Amino acid sequence: MTTETAVEQALSRYENYSWNNAFVHVDADAVRAEATVARPGTLHGDLFSVKDLFAVAGVPTRGGSLVLDDFRPEVDATAVARARRAGAVFFGKSNCAEFGFGIDTDTRLGGRVLHPTRDDLSPGGSSGGDAVAVATGIVDFAIAGDYGGSIRWPAQALGIFGLRPGVGNVPTYGRIGGLGADRSAPIGLARAPWRLASELEVVGVMARSAGKIADVIGVLADQQGHGESTGRVLVTDGSEIAPISDDVRTALSSVVEWARQGGLVVDPADGLFADALEAYSELRAKLDDHADVHELARGREELLCGSTRAVLEAAPREVVVGSDVRDAWTTAMRVRRRIGDALRGYDAVIVPCAPTGAVGSAEEVQVGGRSLSGHQLMAHLRAVSLTGLAALSMPVGHGDDGRPISVQLVGVPGTESRLCSLAERLASPNDSHLVGAGMNERRRR
Repeated sequence: MTTETAVEQALSRYENYSWNNAFVHVDADAVRAEATVARPGTLHGDLFSVKDLFAVAGVPTRGGSLVLDDFRPEVDATAVARARRAGAVFFGKSNCAEFGFGIDTDTRLGGRVLHPTRDDLSPGGSSGGDAVAVATGIVDFAIAGDYGGSIRWPAQALGIFGLRPGVGNVPTYGRIGGLGADRSAPIGLARAPWRLASELEVVGVMARSAGKIADVIGVLADQQGHGESTGRVLVTDGSEIAPISDDVRTALSSVVEWARQGGLVVDPADGLFADALEAYSELRAKLDDHADVHELARGREELLCGSTRAVLEAAPREVVVGSDVRDAWTTAMRVRRRIGDALRGYDAVIVPCAPTGAVGSAEEVQVGGRSLSGHQLMAHLRAVSLTGLAALSMPVGHGDDGRPISVQLVGVPGTESRLCSLAERLASPNDSHLVGAGMNERRRR
């Protein structure tokens, strides 16, 4: 298939799925023009979307917010530039939760992103638009961001793969916000030394196959390759983080069985992530003041979504590094050392993505005698984020009610491609129904 044909097919899919609000900007003529001059390279002819938090030169880049309705950056984010140099073609800016705040994707700028096949499920957030764009086949991959699960959470909801690279392995330049950002220059320095977000947020990838993730991360990352596979993996059910449903437990058991059938040695790692969620939550609550977003919205607060205003109101007005913060950092370092030591001699640790499978917008779920909602449903994702390790969300099945379920493959930074190879090795012999399940059943509203 020629690149031009692929573009026309993608544009047709985009029109077919326009009802689900996955995109906030697509210029069909610009996509066609870029396709004709796409460079030769690893990603030649691949179409990709970009989360609206990341800069694309000359294209509206608004962080999902009406506050930045007139901002068009002059340069690409580093990850975008690298993808284009490898021959990929930019397709459009995807709808995301405003400034990346939210486990769903519903904004005044782009509306609510709708699940392509299930009215009762949310496509998640904050990268919900990208997940839909990938799952529906509009694009081959998406460039998005992950702090507490913003790639891996929607990837589970859509039954696709989502990679959170190890911290520092993909440059974060080009993100809306950051130290020094204001309305005249909305892109600031990514790292503010007192913020947990600047320590843990990464630029990552979504795709319909682990192989495509490997191709893309090979282009985006500063380092790849960390030795040969050991043929050994660890596994924890994540109950040290939060309870899991029977459906998730069954799915995890299936992955362990597939691993053993594939000749892998599987060793238990019960309790490996103990205290990780508590440290993450404490540090995020005490350190993330969102001063950059306050500055971007100054004088235009009425344009913000109500959920964004709630996040800003709950943020600390002044960051104070007291004994509680120091204790949390000490715990975080202890957790990181424990997991790093445990991974020596292993390819990865397998852990659930969440206490349950995909959920509806604002849904409350009963798991293990507890009522879980909101960010509680991202407990396992947040615990893994604290480690700074690479994590690949891998679809593994569905619950009894058909909700997609995923697990995370977690490894040291620089082994992202090895995690992708491991995911391919772990695939069920009957996994063709897992990725982007039901996406051939296109429908309009």
